[in-house]
Amino acid sequence: MRKAFTLIELLFVIAVMPFVAVALGGVFATLIRDIPQSARLLQQNTTVLNMLQQVRRDMDRAVGLPEKAQGTDAGDRTLFIRLPDRVVRYHITEGNIQRTVLGTDGNSPAGDPRIWSAPKAAITWHAWKQEDVAYAIEIHTVMQQRIRGKLRDKLANTHVFFLHGLGKDQTIQ
Repeated sequence: MRKAFTLIELLFVIAVMPFVAVALGGVFATLIRDIPQSARLLQQNTTVLNMLQQVRRDMDRAVGLPEKAQGTDAGDRTLFIRLPDRVVRYHITEGNIQRTVLGTDGNSPAGDPRIWSAPKAAITWHAWKQEDVAYAIEIHTVMQQRIRGKLRDKLANTHVFFLHGLGKDQTIQ
């Protein structure tokens, strides 16, 4: 019976070890970097979905989409929703979406703002209009993730919210 390795066996092990290390390195990189990064991305997507639920609730009660309030024009960074008793302003800043309830005059803040933090989210919106009257808002959301130095878009979605919701007896022509 032999009690040691031969020289050929040792050379074989030394030759195979780098390939095994490279294969296991990819697994460890996934466990250490990619999985936590994906979990943070999903958490931010959940935050954006919570913000969209609030937009839907506001749009269900909305009576209009003003193009201007508080001396600011609505655009791709600012959205105004007129409710029966007040105006709600959504504003996108770097990494945050802020909802501010304005007073009945559409100018003075009527309460503390609500802020959703989503630094990896890219959100755009625009109003759907018929005869220069807005009747819906289309919101595009995408999570941006940097993978090996390249920016990738993940979890892209488009949401459309109609004024007063869109009941079964309402149609858009």
